[in-house]
Amino acid sequence: MKLRTVFILLCSFFAIIVQSFAVEVNIRELGAVNDGQTLNTAVIQAAIDSCARAGGGEVRIPAGGVYLTGTIYLKTNVLLSLESGATLQGSPRMADYDALFPHLIIANHITNTGIIGQGIIDGNGAVFWDENFAPRERPRPWLRFFHCRQLRFTDVQLLNSPAHVLDLTHCDGVIINGIRIVNHLQSPNTDGIDIRDTRNVLITNCYIETGDDAICLKSHDTWVENVIVTHNIIMSDDAAIKLGTGGYVGTRYCTFANNIIRNTRYGIALFQMDGGRYEHCRFTDMIIHTASRHRTEYPIFVDIDKRQEKGKLGSIEHIQFSNIQIISRGNCLIAGQKKAPLRNIHFDNITFIADGDPADLSALRKPRGNKTLGYYADMQDFAQQNAWFTFAHIKGLALRNVTIYQNDKKRKAFYFKNVSKRK
Repeated sequence: MKLRTVFILLCSFFAIIVQSFAVEVNIRELGAVNDGQTLNTAVIQAAIDSCARAGGGEVRIPAGGVYLTGTIYLKTNVLLSLESGATLQGSPRMADYDALFPHLIIANHITNTGIIGQGIIDGNGAVFWDENFAPRERPRPWLRFFHCRQLRFTDVQLLNSPAHVLDLTHCDGVIINGIRIVNHLQSPNTDGIDIRDTRNVLITNCYIETGDDAICLKSHDTWVENVIVTHNIIMSDDAAIKLGTGGYVGTRYCTFANNIIRNTRYGIALFQMDGGRYEHCRFTDMIIHTASRHRTEYPIFVDIDKRQEKGKLGSIEHIQFSNIQIISRGNCLIAGQKKAPLRNIHFDNITFIADGDPADLSALRKPRGNKTLGYYADMQDFAQQNAWFTFAHIKGLALRNVTIYQNDKKRKAFYFKNVSKRK
């Protein structure tokens, strides 16, 4: 099925989200103060509650000034709408956040809600870490949607988050269109969009710049499935697009297409650490330019491993990479384990352009997805192989039209270990 057809079908599936509401409440008319000092939590919450009682509505944050707030709770059929020129700012004081749920915006077991408009939600991020970017106590995650259905996030700017920006956990039916997420590239744990145990998601036309993973899919209790990520520009100090590391059940039926990835450590990263499955996913029509501050970079990284030495090995199979241009000094590392090989991995029409001097791989250990994790005796590690593409422990590898441009021969093109190829 063509991507355009899938896109149209998914938009039709979510069409029920786009509806008009009879009630509109302007927080300034209820007494909100836009001086950036007065706490408006109670006023904003009263507006949300009144819209919910009326059967649905928009709570409007008007243009001009800064409206300071602590934790607010969205309700079914209530949208938070920010006018162009409006700023909603998270309080710099942890005392203004819910003690049990220290987030800025919370939606819990509700339907048909979201955040729209062309205004700004500012997280006051720099208040919550020191000059060396070591985190202090902070709202984490920042915007949390838990067990929700029919969500939409349109056009809004989410800036200066103190932690993970948009967390979607156990949700079903999400449209994220045209939003802008910007955090300092060294800000700690500022994932852009975390998709956890969630299905039926469309992310499109967004700009995401983060100090941690930009778009991250994690499965703890159930499948993450039916996710489309298309026509976005992504920058990340870690992974632009990441599956894992949490992968206890699995991720399947996902398409990532027509994205531009810049200045990242990992362009596309699949970390299978927790015994689950990644299958039937496509990564197509992309530009990946790594260019990070790190020792080396991985435009494409695919790995099966175990979080603990006695843990269970998972599986990765039926994964396709096609029509991708890579610019990098790093390398692509795609490896399973001897007892858990990758299966049916396809690379089609891939161009790798060496960017400057190749990174020195001779003393590297492969990344584990979390710097707190150690290494164990029988771990398969091919990070030191001096090749632009390293493939190991794969049953069914298809390589078609893979081209490498380099100015010298400091690296060989390919390294293969225990790989069976498909024609």
